[in-house]
Amino acid sequence: MSTPRSLCRLLISPLFLISALASFAASADELPRGRVVERVACAGDARQSYALYLPASYSPDRSWPILYCLDPGARGRVPVERFAKAAEGAGWIIVGSNNSRNGPVDIAREAIEWMLRDTHARLAIDDTRIYTAGLSGGARLALAWAGNGGIAGVIASSAGFAGRIPERIAFRVYGTAGVDDFNFDEVYAMSSELSRRGVPQRFASFSGGHEWIPESLTEDALAFLSGKLPPEAPPPPTAEQKKAAQRFSHWLAELQSSDEPQQRSIVAVLQRDAVGPSDTVDRRVARRVLLGTYVADAEHGRELLAAAKYAEAAQSWEQAVLVRPDNAEAWYQLAVSRAATHEKRRALDALDRAIAQGFDDPNRIDHEKLFDALRNDPRFLAAVSGLRTSPPPKP
Repeated sequence: MSTPRSLCRLLISPLFLISALASFAASADELPRGRVVERVACAGDARQSYALYLPASYSPDRSWPILYCLDPGARGRVPVERFAKAAEGAGWIIVGSNNSRNGPVDIAREAIEWMLRDTHARLAIDDTRIYTAGLSGGARLALAWAGNGGIAGVIASSAGFAGRIPERIAFRVYGTAGVDDFNFDEVYAMSSELSRRGVPQRFASFSGGHEWIPESLTEDALAFLSGKLPPEAPPPPTAEQKKAAQRFSHWLAELQSSDEPQQRSIVAVLQRDAVGPSDTVDRRVARRVLLGTYVADAEHGRELLAAAKYAEAAQSWEQAVLVRPDNAEAWYQLAVSRAATHEKRRALDALDRAIAQGFDDPNRIDHEKLFDALRNDPRFLAAVSGLRTSPPPKP
């Protein structure tokens, strides 16, 4: 099994587009204040969009600080909603790209360029108070973006720098990680090293996993980035924290070096520990290993599918469903991979499992060319027909 880490680099000058903004006539006059706008289409390319929060008091008569958010799944609304309350109190604009995602850097670069161009055309932005935030791969992008200059601070959720920490860091860093996050030790180590160097930083942990900073911490995060909260060194690692880090490394190594029967035994133990009623070291470790392994295998599976390496992709998705048997998307991707390798029965078995776990998008099946060889199979037809006639999922 692959390790739960994906490296990325973003080479972009954050304000290089400002000189071209005179060609845009858009304004913020038509944009609502005081509520989250899920989609603002970029002038010039409606395929590019972002979620937006403008404080109720927003006026173009003065310039405003802005936080650009990068979600690994292009879910711009999620971080914007998370920061909205704190932004209203602090007087910040929050923007979340609906196009930047984990994967090819060119896609993220284009999304950021359009987001910068459009927001600077529409809004009164203080270019000395531009900040970025990201989750997981989005955090790596946000940090890389800041490393090119013009960014005053970064909120890094569930990931640190891609590779080694740069020698020179000229921006504030607020790092967060849930206690069940497989990247907890990475974010903690990054914050500790930044503190040792004298880089203004803060580290905040919370009850949770690999996810965006919780709303309860967003007020402090914005206050720190704006200089209203001082830097603070992370607390020294506890004995439990050290033990969790050691066990995490041990279980990852065991999974990666074991054969399939041994992997199933290990996963069974971890799945039992992961649902324990108390917040113990064993529960934290189990949740970190299971989710970290799933994320690594899912990312690898997508890369292999894109490269038309279908047999290898199927192996990655088999490992993904082993650790997350309740994940509909993993079963669906396994079905696609098995269909591509002409394993009809195994593909249909996986598709049935995907539907049983909640997959509910027949249109996606219709547009998946790798299913073409199954189109006339009675079992395939029954599965798709059942999706079309079943009631919509509850919100």
